[in-house]
Amino acid sequence: MARVHVVISTDLPRSADEVFAALIDWPGHADWVPLTRVRIESGDGGVGTVFVATTGIGPASLPDRMRVDALDAQQRSVQVTKIGPILTGTVDITVQATADQACTVTWIEDITVPVLPALMTRPVAAATKRGFESSLNRLARHLAARQRVVS
Repeated sequence: MARVHVVISTDLPRSADEVFAALIDWPGHADWVPLTRVRIESGDGGVGTVFVATTGIGPASLPDRMRVDALDAQQRSVQVTKIGPILTGTVDITVQATADQACTVTWIEDITVPVLPALMTRPVAAATKRGFESSLNRLARHLAARQRVVS
């Protein structure tokens, strides 16, 4: 069993409110997380919402079932629990304004992968970190492109 701990802190050239709104738009993750689709099982996106983010193609897909346990829009923080059956653990995301049109996203994941041997913890953590950093940068580009279309 592998226990993976990943901490990402990324500066984005977008407003904190805009980034946080995109981060808690669970189905919207499909717009900026590669090969991912999200299905809401229950709830309205807020506390208590259960959703499944499936990443991959066909039989090489990994469903990640999660529940929103806390969401504070004013503090721009959200806590999610991965409720399995494949992945379990927690996700804590905060968005801190650093300027009018800039923010820092801190994303912390503590996950357990029962089917993965412990010796794979480091490579999986490194790949997961790179994937999240890349996805957050894609989010910033997505938001910038969306703003250009609206303007």
